[in-house]
Amino acid sequence: MKTRALLFIVLTALAALTALTKVSAATNSFEPIGDARVIDLPGYLNNNYVSDILSCYTESSGLNTQRTFIQFDLSSITLAPTQVVQSATLTLTAYTGFGTNTGFQPMEIYRVVAPWSEAGLTWSNRDATHTWTTPGGDFVGRGGQPYSISTASATNNQPVAWDVTALVQEWVTHASTNYGLLLKSESGNHLCFNQREVGIAALRPNLTVIVGPGLPPFHAYPSSGQVVLWWTNANVVLQEKTNLDPNVLWSDSGRTVTTANGSNSVTISSPTGKNFFRLRSGP
Repeated sequence: MKTRALLFIVLTALAALTALTKVSAATNSFEPIGDARVIDLPGYLNNNYVSDILSCYTESSGLNTQRTFIQFDLSSITLAPTQVVQSATLTLTAYTGFGTNTGFQPMEIYRVVAPWSEAGLTWSNRDATHTWTTPGGDFVGRGGQPYSISTASATNNQPVAWDVTALVQEWVTHASTNYGLLLKSESGNHLCFNQREVGIAALRPNLTVIVGPGLPPFHAYPSSGQVVLWWTNANVVLQEKTNLDPNVLWSDSGRTVTTANGSNSVTISSPTGKNFFRLRSGP
């Protein structure tokens, strides 16, 4: 049975939940810790392009397909129980030395599902010693679709933006592991982008994340000396464990779920210690 973590909530003690305070929105700006392109072209499959331009160049002949990998360190973002990622925007600035996206082809963002190294990245390999399961990168979308799409046809040094709020929310809530993102396009797009090593800071890749007040679709709140878990997705199963040791498996929770008005809840009486919860896709 396929398991997908939507979000988990850590309950350290009831006091941790009753001490919630109102917070204002905060804007965080990040440059990549790694970025590089890979090329599907005979003779170039094992070439590494560290410090080179980024690209989603895709030749209509199908003989030159390029993809870009970018990773940001988001460990400085810690969400309080009453905070969410309100918005997250990826911005790349165009480099048009090889052409533009005159056909307005979709440029798609996906989540990378395996670790990679900037210096070892190629079409065939994710680092110096490991190959990709699928050449060109191991990646997934959201619900079978890209996380975000742009069809911009930018001029040189013009910014191109993608809304990656859902993807960043997954990363900062640990619903998925942050191995970075992948950018790909379709035949006829010759657009490239400036890399993190470019001399002008304003032209470098940027991720802007705004964190502010809000309740995620799976959250906890205190109620009369108890803790209530609340979520809206019907086709999921609550799982739990008492620590985050990866060797300890998640187990389906036997707690009673109350369903009313399109939402689901579990009430935990007299919580003590630590409990970790997540949702997996059901049944």
